[in-house]
Amino acid sequence: MVYRKVSMIEIKEILTRIAKVQTKRKIRRDLSVHVLTINRYIEEARCLGIDAQNCDSSQITDNLCSAVARNVTTVKKDRSDICPRDAILLPVKDRIEAYLKEGVTKAKIRRLLGRDGIMVSESSFLRFVKSHLSHLDKKVTVRLPETEPGKYAQADFGRLVKLYDETTKRVRIAWAFIVALAYSRLMFVYITFKLDTRAVIEGLEAAWDYFGGIAEILIVDNLTPVVDKADRYSPRINKTFLKYSQARGFIVDPTNPGHARVKPIVENNVSYVRGNFFKGESFISLSDCQERATDWCSHVAGVRIHWTTRVRPIDLFSEFEKGSLSPYDGARYDIPYYACPMVHPDHHISFRKSLYSLPTKYIGKHVDVRGDSALIKIYYKEELIKVHPGMPQGKRSTDFNDFPSEISPYTLRNANYQIS
Repeated sequence: MVYRKVSMIEIKEILTRIAKVQTKRKIRRDLSVHVLTINRYIEEARCLGIDAQNCDSSQITDNLCSAVARNVTTVKKDRSDICPRDAILLPVKDRIEAYLKEGVTKAKIRRLLGRDGIMVSESSFLRFVKSHLSHLDKKVTVRLPETEPGKYAQADFGRLVKLYDETTKRVRIAWAFIVALAYSRLMFVYITFKLDTRAVIEGLEAAWDYFGGIAEILIVDNLTPVVDKADRYSPRINKTFLKYSQARGFIVDPTNPGHARVKPIVENNVSYVRGNFFKGESFISLSDCQERATDWCSHVAGVRIHWTTRVRPIDLFSEFEKGSLSPYDGARYDIPYYACPMVHPDHHISFRKSLYSLPTKYIGKHVDVRGDSALIKIYYKEELIKVHPGMPQGKRSTDFNDFPSEISPYTLRNANYQIS
């Protein structure tokens, strides 16, 4: 197995989850990181003075994670030392298939094989079954167990009707981004024309504002804006969204691909919203639709007798769940953009159609850029190397100290730079 490089953002997510007492097994499955790698980051953080297993999550700072990323080198194992799982398990495929048909659990099958000296890791065994015996996987409906108030929220998109877009001056397909609290079943509907990461973050910000707080864990379907790689055993969460979840203090929990049954609360709400709110209505614009959707959440969906709890969601929310949510300050999150441009010979990078200068030693190298409405932060190998104010498109921010001393500011100001 070759261990992939883990970014500073993912290191922060790992250590934050450890601080919140999430198991290493759960972290390994959610973030596709080996448990040995998790242990290395915990140990390195401890060497830097922070015991992630016995600290507050607020102590897991960007500076700490940056130091961990610099100090720990990802080790690649020689593939020749590892026996591929197929070479081990294919000779006993028929035996495994027979066990599965008899209803024997996968964990028990691994123990039975182990008695005969056939040893593989749990993740390798599950991947083998997924690759070669997926037709025997039973599709079951999983009812979310009763949870503590404020613990879980579920989110998903549902396609709705066509609405007039005042920005583009044309009719477009509208989508409902639905966020439902698992305990009270109170939900919020955010209307959008887009299915990207920014739309998801904007929808969640509107939902947290509506609820007046933030849930501890967000269960999401494997939406492309949230999950870069949808996989049952090793999903990879989008970097921008992961940074957002860290800023707001909740944990992202992707569902298994193609298994809507593991998030029935919001899955049922998609059809409910479509049939009870949108069908038979007409809307003049997106803003009109959003205003009426918010009102519908409060005065129709929120006050109905829910078919599962047999209680009005707004009552459960007001009495038990509202006070259990994490505080939301009401200040909307400044959604950043990320890029990995190369530094050109003119000492500048191009980011969102603007130019920003860097010192000579970085020419020809790729750097990581994070830009929001105010600042452009540039990193090289996880280390912050430059900060520029954000510039309008077609403009540039040049620090003449980035250039060799023999080049005068006059020469630079008269140079003809083109945005690439």
